[in-house]
Amino acid sequence: MTHAIPEPPRDPLDDTAPLIRMDETEASPSGCQRLLGLALLLLAAALTAAAALLLVLPADEQQPAPPAPDAPQPVAEVPTDEPAAPTTDTPAAPSAGADAAPDALPTLDPQTAAALLSAPLASARQPDPLRVVRNPYEPFTIIPDRPRSEVITYTVREGDTIFGIAERFGLSPETIAWSNDRSIIGRLRPGRDIFVPPVDGVYHRVIGSSTIAEIAARYRVSDPYVVIDSEYNDLFGVSPNTVLPSGTYIFIPGGQAEQIAWTPVVEREGGDARSSGGNFVSFAPGEPGSCGRVANAGGTFWSRPIDNYNVTRGYTSWHTGIDLAANPGTPVKAANGGVVIFAGWNNWGYGNTIVLSHGPFTTVYGHLSSINVSCGQLVSSGQVIGGVGSSGNSSGPHLHFEIRYLDVPQNPTATIAF
Repeated sequence: MTHAIPEPPRDPLDDTAPLIRMDETEASPSGCQRLLGLALLLLAAALTAAAALLLVLPADEQQPAPPAPDAPQPVAEVPTDEPAAPTTDTPAAPSAGADAAPDALPTLDPQTAAALLSAPLASARQPDPLRVVRNPYEPFTIIPDRPRSEVITYTVREGDTIFGIAERFGLSPETIAWSNDRSIIGRLRPGRDIFVPPVDGVYHRVIGSSTIAEIAARYRVSDPYVVIDSEYNDLFGVSPNTVLPSGTYIFIPGGQAEQIAWTPVVEREGGDARSSGGNFVSFAPGEPGSCGRVANAGGTFWSRPIDNYNVTRGYTSWHTGIDLAANPGTPVKAANGGVVIFAGWNNWGYGNTIVLSHGPFTTVYGHLSSINVSCGQLVSSGQVIGGVGSSGNSSGPHLHFEIRYLDVPQNPTATIAF
């Protein structure tokens, strides 16, 4: 009689799958299986080595596969002057129209593909002739040229003249004179600073209690807002009746002051220059008609420089002489005995000009049509020295005549009866 062995109680959370034990002979592989696995490993290694060789092999050493025996062989075309004759046994190439096969794709051999990939990309953009070429080693902002919007200070250099400075900055010589102390008219000394406005007009320093409207009217500008609204001034918020602080500088665009007499001063050397006029004189050195350093000569008596004339403009503080209208070529005479210190073209507006020295006096004859004397020549009172003309800044034939005493302009009518 057999008795059943009672099973131990089971935990419901334990794995209830039965444990299977394999026999050792069934678990170990056979010899055939081992040989098959080794062959597969060798095959995998060979494939890996072939793939690596393809990756590192240069493109020019990878030879394309030989064409099939029945494939058509390419024929090289040799250029010739004669057109090729059509053949009947070669089929025509399909056109790019509707007869072309829709699934036909172009083929590309490896050598051509490698050459195309290694070629640099060419830009299709053409160079623009107006494009600014910048130097990367000079990283500065490029600013286009613009007109000046402010008054600048210029330091006079050796050889400078008011006319030369005005031409350099594109201004009238009057603008330079009106914008500075009038002492620069006689002589520009190197090292002196002068104001140079951006455009023609007057650079004015306020003195006293004049309003902006009164200052504008003084310089012949009827609308004071031309001054107030000018970009050259900082006058925002003021009115025509505003009185600016004394010492303030403002610019009057287009303004005009007194008429300038552009006659240079006479330089005197030796002796008592304040009474006799000096032993040597020079006038406008550097000008084309200047005679340089000339021995001074005393005067004799005064006479009219011209006969048969009409006075068209008298003497004023800004017109330091008188204008005597006459026919072109009318003889011009020396108004006193003396020496020629200037004979030729000048740069102050009088055209052909003669200047005579008579001790402490000098006389000026401008706008001439002819000059009959030469530098350093002694002349007597009433001697013909030239002819009436209209050279320089002149509106018609006339003689511009001046008398100066120690370089101070005098009214000619107070010395000679006209």
